[in-house]
Parts: sequence; structure tokens; C-alpha cells
Amino acid sequence: MSPIEPRFALAGLAIGFLIGLSGVGSGSLMAPVLLLLGIPPATVVGSDLAFGVFTKSAGVGLYLRRSLVRWRWVWLLAAGSLPGTILGSLLLGHVGRSAALVRASIGAMLVLTSLAALLLDALRRRGATWVARLQHPRAWVVSLLGLAIGAAVGATSVGSGSLIDITLTLFSPLAGAEIVGTGIAHAILLSGAASVVHWRLGTIDSALLLSLLAGSIPGVFLGASLAARSPSRSVRWSIAVLVLLSGVSMFTGSCHR
Repeated sequence: MSPIEPRFALAGLAIGFLIGLSGVGSGSLMAPVLLLLGIPPATVVGSDLAFGVFTKSAGVGLYLRRSLVRWRWVWLLAAGSLPGTILGSLLLGHVGRSAALVRASIGAMLVLTSLAALLLDALRRRGATWVARLQHPRAWVVSLLGLAIGAAVGATSVGSGSLIDITLTLFSPLAGAEIVGTGIAHAILLSGAASVVHWRLGTIDSALLLSLLAGSIPGVFLGASLAARSPSRSVRWSIAVLVLLSGVSMFTGSCHR
């Protein structure tokens, strides 16, 4: 592989833009793209996690400058998600690097994430009162949710943005831009912890990561600069549908192998 592979840089540019705009994309979109481009599944998980750390670190500055990161929620989630992601990463190392297993796991995560996003949006538009009651949980409930998400992210690389965004939308009173900023800040911690484990497992491809970052860094700056001015609902619906189709394709494909 050359120092900068154009096809990976282009993928990084597109996904980086979506991350900056919505906080979603590093796992739910990048993972299936890398699998389709022929990257081994375990390497996809490790490299995708490291990609998320660097890309989101570049994009979080705009949200910090606008005071859109709510640190209380970051630390409550991290109290559960950091040990969870280490457990999930170690689980991946112990169960082996089966392409079918990793594809099925990622596919299932994508389907669940996208369906939850679509269902939540529909319920909110219908004015479901129970959604509002869920938005003030106890601290230990938030950390327990973080534990479950962390385990999923460590094992599949999927969910550090999408699952956290959905969790914050369901279980916090934060506004849209605050959800994105808080989710990105938490994802840096979550993906960072998992990346350390995957680096030790040897599942991070440095050359691949460099190519992805060459496109994602300018992409995330562009997406973040547009986030405050752009309506996010249409973007989130487009992402959710794309993620759903990708997840169904990967899950059914792995089951027929």
C-alpha cells in the first residue's frame, strides 16, 4: 500500500464530514466500507477505532468553543463505557478473527442502531410522553448504559457515535447540538481506550489509518462548521437508512457463508 491510498482517503473524507456534522459514522459507516474494500475484519475493528479517535479529536474543538459539550454526561457514560470497551476488545481477541463472526456482529449492531434511530424520531414527532420521562435517569443507570455500549464498541467498533447519540437523546434533556458535541467528546475517550487494547492485539494497520486520516481531518472540519447552521433531521434519516441497509447486507451475507 502506498503512503496515501486515494480510495481510503476519499472514504475518510466522506465519513469525516458526516462525523463532524452529526457525530455518527466512524463505526456504523466506515466499518462496512472497509470490509467492502477487502480489509480483514479484525483489522477493520482496530483501525476503525483508531480512526475515530483522531478524527473526532480534530472535530471536537468547534463544539468546545461553543460550549456544546456537557461534561457531566461524558463522565457518567465513561464510568461504564471505559471498562466495557476493554472487555469487548479482549473478547474479540479471544474469540478469534473469524470473518463471519465479526461481520455478523457488526451487521447486527448496525441494524439495531438504525432501527432505534428511526423509531425514536417517529415517537418524538408523535409527542410520546414517555420519551420525556426517560430523560432524567439516575446516574448509575447512565453508567450501566455506558457499560453495555462500551462492550459493543470494543468488540465491533460500531456505536461510539450512533449508540451514544441515541442514548443521550432518549435518556438526557440535552438539545441536538449538545448531544452531538457531548457524544463526540465521550467517543474520544471510549474509542481511545479500545484502540490501546487493539494496538496491543496487533489489529491496527498504520498505513491504512494514515490514508483514512488524510481525508477525514479536512472532512470533519467541514462537517463541524456546517453543523450549527444545517438541519440535522434529514441528515440523520439518510444516515439511519444507509446504516440499516449496510447492516442487513452484512448480517445476511455472514449468515449465508
